[in-house]
Amino acid sequence: MYCVIQKIKNKKPNDYGAPKELMVDNLTYSFDGLTVTKWGYKFSQEKFERPVLDAYKISIHKSYRKNGKVKKKQWSICTMSYYDLLEYSLYDCMPFSIKDKAEDMGISEDDIYDMVYEKLDPIVEQVTKEFEQTEEYKTKKRHEEILQKYRGIKKEFEQKYGADSYDLCYDIFGVLRDKNTLDALEMQYINREYEKKKSEQSSYYDNFNSNYKHNTSGYFNFSTSSNYTLEEKKKLKKIFRLASKNFHPDVVGDSGEMQKFLNKLKEDWGI
Repeated sequence: MYCVIQKIKNKKPNDYGAPKELMVDNLTYSFDGLTVTKWGYKFSQEKFERPVLDAYKISIHKSYRKNGKVKKKQWSICTMSYYDLLEYSLYDCMPFSIKDKAEDMGISEDDIYDMVYEKLDPIVEQVTKEFEQTEEYKTKKRHEEILQKYRGIKKEFEQKYGADSYDLCYDIFGVLRDKNTLDALEMQYINREYEKKKSEQSSYYDNFNSNYKHNTSGYFNFSTSSNYTLEEKKKLKKIFRLASKNFHPDVVGDSGEMQKFLNKLKEDWGI
């Protein structure tokens, strides 16, 4: 019993070439009265042509003697196209149960796979080498590398700023699309870290009276003790400058309450 692989030609080309371009996409929607744009990606409708029409008809043959004459029997396994060899396994292309076919042959399923792949593996290796020289393969690999880098950066970013936050700021290629949202996320992060430190250093915040002191103007100020590192204080200064710009009385049109609160934060942060 042995495997025979016959090379034939398909009548029609394969229509499932890889997309030629990876492009930026976006979706804009309203949430709680705000207009939000989420950046994503899509592939172009234009795909690479697949001109190779080669296909491989796979069958198992058995020779035996009956009444002194040599007889032959064969079982068709499947036909795999040139591109099937690159993207699918033998199992994916068989239109029947391999178990039933093995029982009919009187052998095991593993025996069938072993016989076929002994002949098929060298063909797959050659086809793979050829395909790796094509523009389709090189473009697909480039797209995969971009997506892999995007997913890694996005995961790291969202571990810091929260789920679904990266696509509100950056596109698939890492281009900053919304600086205001990024600044807001940075503010939220700093506030969360601040609250976290307050909780961890609870001995400094036992009650309201022990946390604050009253100054001569009648306003409460934060305690001047600070446990932030020099690097953290640099970040806090950046946040303070950004917030002061946005909440200046001339900008928000209030009596200065927000600016006073920011000044309290500044004193408490020790910057």
